[in-house]
Amino acid sequence: MQHVDPLVAELIDSLPTTPAVVTNERFDVIASNALARAVSPSLTAGVNLAEATFVNLSARETLPRWSEVSVRMIELLKEAVADPDPVGPDAERFAELRAELTLRSTAFEIAWRNGTLPSSYALDVSMDHPHVGRLEITYELLRLPDSRQLVVMGHTVPGSESEQRLFWLAAHSETVPRRPM
Repeated sequence: MQHVDPLVAELIDSLPTTPAVVTNERFDVIASNALARAVSPSLTAGVNLAEATFVNLSARETLPRWSEVSVRMIELLKEAVADPDPVGPDAERFAELRAELTLRSTAFEIAWRNGTLPSSYALDVSMDHPHVGRLEITYELLRLPDSRQLVVMGHTVPGSESEQRLFWLAAHSETVPRRPM
């Protein structure tokens, strides 16, 4: 598991009403706060978000706009390998991830072949949460300087039903049962 700067870990833990995770450029989750884990078991340290998107069948069940999420994931992965030093020391692991996803998911293979680089770093996710119902969350990706890590933070429209549902999850995040991935 990669190291997360203690101040970054403290930052994401200090956001009780904001789902937040830290990933590397392969989109392996390396840290997450309680609300992120309550929103989705895929937002738990040790999970690869590309694998969760393309291989985990529950992603298609809980994400009504799965195709939009999958296209964005491909764009972000393609950007990582377009870098002159693709994913730094993890280049070999990234190649292994791409090969594994190509073998395990026809959708990934097609999307990779057709994907482009991202035009935006915001990702609108609509999901059907098993305890609170439909959540509409916009995730913003923030690159950490001098590292190959990203902080991914989610927010909802102020005053919306999604905001109220997210606040409920925040208040109950330690008691919400986790579904297996």
